[in-house]
This record gives sequence, structure tokens and C-alpha cells, in this order.
Amino acid sequence: MAMRESRPVEPRPYTPPDTRRRVGFVIGVVCFWGSLYVYIPTLAVFAGSIGASLSVIGFIVAAYGFVQFVLRIPVGYLSDRTGKRVPFIIGGLAANAIGDAGMALLSTPWMLVVWRGVHGIGAASFVPLSVYFAAFFRPENATRATALMIALTSGTQVFVSLLGGKLADTFGVTSTFWAGAVFGVAGVIAMAVAGERPIPAHRPMSIRRFRRVMTVRQLLIVSGLAAINQYLTFALTMGFVPVLADRLGASSTDLGVLTTLGFLSYAIASVIAAAAAARVGERNLIVAGSVVAALAALALPLAGTVFHVYALQVVGGLGKGVVFPILMGLAIKAAPERERASAMGVFQAVYAIGMFAGPATAGAVADAIGLSGLFVFVGCLALGGALVAAIALGERAVSAAHHPAG
Repeated sequence: MAMRESRPVEPRPYTPPDTRRRVGFVIGVVCFWGSLYVYIPTLAVFAGSIGASLSVIGFIVAAYGFVQFVLRIPVGYLSDRTGKRVPFIIGGLAANAIGDAGMALLSTPWMLVVWRGVHGIGAASFVPLSVYFAAFFRPENATRATALMIALTSGTQVFVSLLGGKLADTFGVTSTFWAGAVFGVAGVIAMAVAGERPIPAHRPMSIRRFRRVMTVRQLLIVSGLAAINQYLTFALTMGFVPVLADRLGASSTDLGVLTTLGFLSYAIASVIAAAAAARVGERNLIVAGSVVAALAALALPLAGTVFHVYALQVVGGLGKGVVFPILMGLAIKAAPERERASAMGVFQAVYAIGMFAGPATAGAVADAIGLSGLFVFVGCLALGGALVAAIALGERAVSAAHHPAG
């Protein structure tokens, strides 16, 4: 099937969100990511402490992404077909709370795989969540909208990572799982208060239109690049950089700081991307960010102290944080609003491949050639992504997001 160029994005009247919807949504986003990330700083180390091998740790982290890969396209399609966003978001928050409680009550290596899979169900609702937020902005500001969304996401992850590390040191790792459950329940309430945002000129998504969305060239290219970006994030930040820090003597609080630095630098880079995209060029920022992330990964084998790991975590976070919101913005701009959940479902399903392939294969690579070999492998993969972006996202491809072909 031939790939299609991006289609026109029809104009729509802009309606500013009211205070209730805006406040409810922001609280819902904070609780969404809190329920998924408050336990992340100590998860890999905790799994190892209860008997998980590096390969099993990889499966624990990978289960989260695999379930999202399976569910995100159906969730996007159903959201566009029904014209609803909030029911899917509330369902995701409820699944997050269930997964957190399950981790607290049944913590064995393979049950952690199961509960991370439940969190993958919850995280699949990021498809309508991101589209709901983008609808607060004019269509031509999609890159700015996604950059701000990622900045809000990363800012939340900064806070909950610090909270999680402190909770684990003070009350034990199980307390982070219960904290996540509380976040999930609070998020359900917040999104119920925010309520649904009507979609202008909504028509139920048909199978024919959905197939057309799946063949948009720009959407497929940026989705593949996002998969590489997520591979780096989940193989390193969420997976084996904390393991390296632990081997260098990091405490649970240190691991919380480490994860926080990754998210904080990611958030800062997202804001930079929003401001610089129009001036520097989206393709140029994608290539530059990918190269920076690659160099940080390649330098990890040289880290001799926890401080060195901190520094490389910051550099890598800056690189990845510049790239991802631009890719998401280009994906959103590839479709009109009534088809954006479907487009976002495709985008997020493809990048979810990196989320589960990263930790799953990284665990096997680390077992086979050690952590240093893993970091070199991931760095080379990031350089490959930069090369693909430089070739595939030519000026015509990127400008198509701004002036779509008819």
C-alpha cells in the first residue's frame, strides 16, 4: 500500500478552555504520571533484590510498553469513533491504581511483569490524553502544545521521582506503590471534574478513513523515529542507568535524584524545543538532539562515580527531550482534529515498540556483553536515528506539517 502525504488540516474555531476544565485536566495529568512513575526510581533495583535477573528486569520494564503497543491503536480508533476522550482517560487512571495496589500486595519478579502490563493498559490512555490537551491550542500550534504537554509530564515526573526515592528510603519500597494508587484514584476524580471537551464537526471514524490515516507518510516516519527515542529512554533512564548507579554505590535517594535529573533535563529541553522549533527548524533539532543523546550513552561506560552518572543523565535527557515533543507535534499536525486520536494511536503504538523492545533486548544484551557493551550499543542506535532523521525528514517532509499537500 502506497504511503500518502499529509492531508489538509481544516481550520476550526478556537474556544479557550474554561477554568474548571483547565484545572481538572492539569491535576489529572499530574496524577496520571504520578501513578505510573512514583515507584520507577527503585523498581529495577527492588526487582533485583527479590531475585529477578537482568533479563527478568528487562521483561518487567518491557511489559509496560508491549501492552501499550497492542492497545494504543484500538484506543485511538475508538476514541475518534465515539468522539469521546475522558472515559478512556478515566479508565486508564483506574488501571494504574489497580496495578499499583497489585505491586504493593503481590511483589514477586513475575508478578511485577503482570502489574507492569496492567500499567501498560492505563498508559494506553495517553493517546486521548495528549489529543485532549492539543485541542486547547490552534492547529498550527501543535508543536508548541505537545512541547508544553511533555514539559508538564516531565515536570510531574521530576516531582514524583524525588518523592518516590524519599518514600522508599523512609518507609520502604512498598510505600511508593501505595502512593501510586492514591495518585490514580485522585486522577479519576480530577478528570471527572474536567469533563468532556466536544470535538468540532465530529464524524464517527470509519475503517476506510482509519486506513487512510495509517498510510500518511509523515506520520509513519516520525513514529519510527519516536520508537528509537523511546528505546533510549526505557533501556537507559528507566532500565539500566539506575543499575549502573547502584553498582557505583547509590542509595535509594540517590536513585530518586538520578531519575529526577533525567526528567528535569527532559522537561527543560521540551520547553527549549517549543521556543526554538520555528527558528532553528524541526528537522535540525531532531538530528542535533539525537546526536547529543547518543554521545551521552556512549560515555556511560566511562562513568566512575555516581556524580558522573548524574551528569550523563542530564546530557542524555536534554538530547531526548528536544527530539520527542517535536516528533509528537509533527504526528498531530499530520491529521485533522477528528482523526487525531487515530493518528496519535498509530504514533504511540509504533513508539511503544521502543518502550518494550528497549528494556527486553537491553536486558539480554547486558547479560551477554555487560552494561558497558549495552551502553555502546544504545549509543550507536541513537546515531542511526539521527542519520535517518537527516535523510527522511527533508525540508519538504517537515514543511508538509505546516503546508500539507492536498
